[in-house]
Amino acid sequence: MNRPLASNPRRLSVRSVQRSAGSFLGSSPGWVAKGGAILRVASMTSFLLCAASSIMASVTGDALSEKVTAAITQVTRKTMPAVVRVRCTDGHGELNGTGFYIAPTGTICTLAEIVRNGANISVMHNGVERSASLLAIDSRSGVAFLKTEGDEMNSSFITARSTGIPTPMTPVLGIGFIRDEHATTSLGMITGTEIHDGDHYFCLPHLTANVPLGEGEGGSPILDLNGKLIGMVVAGSTQPPSCRIFPASALEKLINDLLRYGRLESGWLGIVVEQAAVPQGNSTARILSVEAGSPAESAGLQCGDMILSLAGHQISNPEQVPGITFYLTAGDVVSTSVLREGKIRNFDLSCIERPDLEPAGKIPDQKISPLGQPSK
Repeated sequence: MNRPLASNPRRLSVRSVQRSAGSFLGSSPGWVAKGGAILRVASMTSFLLCAASSIMASVTGDALSEKVTAAITQVTRKTMPAVVRVRCTDGHGELNGTGFYIAPTGTICTLAEIVRNGANISVMHNGVERSASLLAIDSRSGVAFLKTEGDEMNSSFITARSTGIPTPMTPVLGIGFIRDEHATTSLGMITGTEIHDGDHYFCLPHLTANVPLGEGEGGSPILDLNGKLIGMVVAGSTQPPSCRIFPASALEKLINDLLRYGRLESGWLGIVVEQAAVPQGNSTARILSVEAGSPAESAGLQCGDMILSLAGHQISNPEQVPGITFYLTAGDVVSTSVLREGKIRNFDLSCIERPDLEPAGKIPDQKISPLGQPSK
């Protein structure tokens, strides 16, 4: 299971004063030189499975290898100019990580862990280091956005679009900066999705992949072999090589808020759901609590209500709820139907701004989520 970045002693951001000797990855993965770039492969088996899942079954032998090599080379050459190294200092030393331009306005997406509570943020891009300012942090996901000074327009960026959920065994590439090395490309494949880590539930389902990443590669973009953004690395482990990926559709929601409103505008309903032991109305999503002063309280939702639908989506289990509410925006009106005492009741909830949102530069050191927390 992937560990959260903050509690993983081998986290994917780098604190330069705490480097260990030897290979960060433990058992060294394969290294293959292709097209002038360094390509890391999780294992030969993973490589073959990835290749087979992306090319027509009729293509075999050298033709298969050539097509895979060509796809990796093309994606790397197109994407590498958008990937940057992120540096920051805090009370314990220097932190290094990876980020990438996500809009032509000079906006960079990276990990909150790297820049939260930090100073002297800078970005190394194409050999040039620029100062950067913190635009916003989404405390739910551990995603942060930066803006580089003197870089109002950037022609190289990776577009975040809703591309659907890739199926297991979909081959993917990660591009990031290991320690003080140049950006490298890593090959792996999607292994599934996760909605929680132990008792901690994520803000929405995360993808998992066996991409072999190391120190400094937190915040790396993950792409398919067509160059489409799958998401951003937010957590990982090295034994076995694996990472957790915040999906591109959610990044699209955040960047659209930032470009449209100048800040993150996540909507809030104020309900907490749990798993009911016995389904009612084909749903096991039961409201555990309703926050005081929330839209849910104002609309009349109650503890014990079974959620049947939310924002136009049929609900069968509580794990679906975070994946829907994450995409809400303050001001949205959300239609909800619940089962109460055997009767279906319909409500309209008017989303309001999340009460825990803070302006950039004043983000508290919250303890409610292990993702994206500052290192200890």
